[in-house]
Order: sequence, then structure tokens, then C-alpha cells
Amino acid sequence: MSEAIDRPPEPPKADLSGRDLGDFRLLRLLGRGAMAEVYLAEQLVLKRQVAVKVLKRELALDETYVKRFQREAQAAACLSHANIVQIYEVGCVDRVYYIAQEYVQGMNLRQWLSRNGTADLRTALSIMRQVAAALAKASEHGIVHRDIKPENIMLTRDGEVKVAD
Repeated sequence: MSEAIDRPPEPPKADLSGRDLGDFRLLRLLGRGAMAEVYLAEQLVLKRQVAVKVLKRELALDETYVKRFQREAQAAACLSHANIVQIYEVGCVDRVYYIAQEYVQGMNLRQWLSRNGTADLRTALSIMRQVAAALAKASEHGIVHRDIKPENIMLTRDGEVKVAD
């Protein structure tokens, strides 16, 4: 039998849904990663849906993470390719750092594999070809992804691949 250990409760995760960041109204949380949370948002002026990646509050206090977050956005913003998620804007409102990017309707590769099982050869080759094309484009600009994993490979409803992060 183990004894209970007195620990202070963890602070609740702040959900920013409903908040405006510049021209973006955060609608709902889509997911959480190690450095950031991603929200479905509406870009108010253009009336379009976007994904807004918000640096976690505790990391926003560390200049190293802020610079890393901004470098990621700058690197991705210089890339224009059909298989790379497009960056629209980088900003900071009240010490909330964010990247507004293309919203990909669909699911990530991990979700797709969980739902569909192992991909057939044609589908697997299509996904690999598109990911390789995105990585080749990044490489042409001296950018190495460093975090290719199923969660960062988005699949649209019509089978197009978009590499994120």
C-alpha cells in the first residue's frame, strides 16, 4: 500500500477559446503539443478559418522558447509549397505569442492510421511522395524539419498531404 504524497494541485490548463488575438477569434482547442496549443480560429477581416498555434503560457516567460517559436514561424513562412502548411501571420498580444496558419480540414496521419489501419501500397506511396516533396522544398531553403511524425502530417479529405510544424 502506498502513502499519499502531498503535492500542490497542478494549475488548470487555460483554454483561450472565445478570446481574440489580433485579427483572430479563437473558436475551440484542436490539440496540444510540447510547446504550443492549436486552436481553430476565425480570421475576422477575411472571414476564413485558420489554425492559431499559441506558445504555452509557461514557455512564453522564457526568452529561449519565445525565440525558438518565432524562428519556427519565420522558417516556415518563407516556404511556399502545396504540401506545407502555410503561415499567415506571427504575433504577440499581451505576452501571448501566436502563429496563424492554414487550417487543414481532415486529420493527422496518426488519427488516419487509427481509423483505417495500415495504408495500402498506393496510399502509402502517395503520402510518402508528398511528405518527401515538402521536405525537399524545405531543404532547398536550408531548413531541416527535425520533428517528422504522424501527428505533424496532415491529410485533407481529398488525400492531399500537408506537413506542419
